[in-house]
Amino acid sequence: MIELPWPPKQLSPNFRSRSHWPRTNAIKKARQWAYLATHAADLDGCDAIADTPIRVVIGCYPPDRRSRDKDNLLASCKAYLDGIAQGIGVNDSAFDPSVVIGEPVKHGKIVVVFG
Repeated sequence: MIELPWPPKQLSPNFRSRSHWPRTNAIKKARQWAYLATHAADLDGCDAIADTPIRVVIGCYPPDRRSRDKDNLLASCKAYLDGIAQGIGVNDSAFDPSVVIGEPVKHGKIVVVFG
């Protein structure tokens, strides 16, 4: 299990800015955060069988009660999945992700579970 902060608004597919830098910097930080969290969770020894999808459940616990789309949440977590894949040494195309929306928690969080 890997626990990550709620993705910043710059990672949303609906985010618009006059410059690409806010999004680029947010992606870099999120990817690095997930990579380090993966190593801290000691998942780098995880063995993946070739040609077998790795089931990943992304638990989204939003910071408020606003309605959110699962597809946008998945897109917002793309940088996290890239960092996790790099941390365990697999290609992120091996992931078979599903999104579960939980109850709101203070500041929000993302919980990634394999299985």
